[in-house]
Amino acid sequence: MSSSTKPMFRNDLHGVDAYTRHKRLIQNYVLHYGKKPETTPKGPIRTEYDIIRDNHKFIRSDDEDDEEATWEQRVAKKYYDTLFKEYALCELKYYKEGKIALRWRTQREVVHGKGQFSCASTRCDETKRLESWEVNFGYIEHGEKKNELVKVRLCPECSYKLNYKTQKRQAKKDEAKRKRRASVFDDNDVDESSNERHRQRRRRRKYHHNKDDYDNSAYNEDDDSDNDDQQEDQQRKKEKEVSSIWSRPIETKKEKTKEEEFEDYFADLLQ
Repeated sequence: MSSSTKPMFRNDLHGVDAYTRHKRLIQNYVLHYGKKPETTPKGPIRTEYDIIRDNHKFIRSDDEDDEEATWEQRVAKKYYDTLFKEYALCELKYYKEGKIALRWRTQREVVHGKGQFSCASTRCDETKRLESWEVNFGYIEHGEKKNELVKVRLCPECSYKLNYKTQKRQAKKDEAKRKRRASVFDDNDVDESSNERHRQRRRRRKYHHNKDDYDNSAYNEDDDSDNDDQQEDQQRKKEKEVSSIWSRPIETKKEKTKEEEFEDYFADLLQ
């Protein structure tokens, strides 16, 4: 470089701040050498929320080994330890579809009484007439289906949403039972009508049978009267005979003499 260019270069950057001087130097470098400055590649940045979401577990077992866990798993475990797992909060937006989300309470929510002294629904702050429910929460975690009993406290309106599917199934069962009972009652009505017809037939048969007996008794009434007369006559005769016996004189036997007794005795011996 000649001595004549040095003052020009120095005068060009004289009195300029550091940032402006940096921009001019970079511009001259790109113009002379044709190279673009290297830039850091842009990509998705994983936040702590993303790490916890990917590694969070609703229920963690006590036998999990922290030494073999990765850094992301340890971060999720640390967040899990800060939660209060006595009562849960629930999201009931899609209750008609049977999709209910549950999560544990944070320290701030516990301090404000959310989920215990106010409704556990994330969209409700009712504090009166709260009811405690023990829910069998079924969920899928990391491709595995799990179940856990969880306590929630809800107002009557949110309690209805929580049990919407159960009440709907119960209503269907009650409707099916009502239809079965109605069909049974119809069958009983048919049976009763048939039984009533049988009873009417029996009454008619009995009536005709009694009528025939009455007619036969009417036809035989004269014969019965004749028989009665004959029996009365015989009874009268017997009474007369009895009375005649008592009216007869007493028969007395004559005593035999000794000679007659001897004659009868020898007569028997000779015979």
